[in-house]
Amino acid sequence: MKAPHRSGFSLVELMIALVLLGVVVAKLTIVVEEAQRSHGRETARMAIEDRALQVLDRISYAIMGSDRETLFPDPSMPTFTPRLEYRVSMGVEDGQVVLGDEEVISVTQDGSSVYWAENEGQANERLVVWSNDVSQLLEEELLNGSDDNANGLSDESGLNFVIDRNSVTIRLTLQGEDSEGQIIDHTVEATVTCRN
Repeated sequence: MKAPHRSGFSLVELMIALVLLGVVVAKLTIVVEEAQRSHGRETARMAIEDRALQVLDRISYAIMGSDRETLFPDPSMPTFTPRLEYRVSMGVEDGQVVLGDEEVISVTQDGSSVYWAENEGQANERLVVWSNDVSQLLEEELLNGSDDNANGLSDESGLNFVIDRNSVTIRLTLQGEDSEGQIIDHTVEATVTCRN
């Protein structure tokens, strides 16, 4: 006698199929979550980079228009300063260079913001904060008296200027958080020449 032909799945086969489907869905969920985290980190990193480049451009344009003779401080050997004072040449009148009001680019007392000011500390002061995301120290720099980032200077602040003849090297590190709260640092650098 012949056994009856069976159609459909047995309960064991159905359970195995469900377990395999669960494993595939779990792995797919892990891959999607990791892709979302990676996207969040990359988006935050790009935002910090864009902000750093915008601030660097503002600083560069301000310094390019300055009169070299008015830059302060004027170090005789390589050193950095988180504060740069200068005046812009407004033109020539009666054979004399006419200079604008004193301008400053610096970080706030707590070191977290970079700002531009004109006539700082006076009644007619103008002040604009360019970023509130400045790192206390340059990327890869530690407060230990050593040159941690191998650029010839030690313990550099998150914004610093190095003056060499007619050029000024600007280094800026901005700091932010990604979607998971991880700290992201991004450093930008430019060397500009005073036109006047």
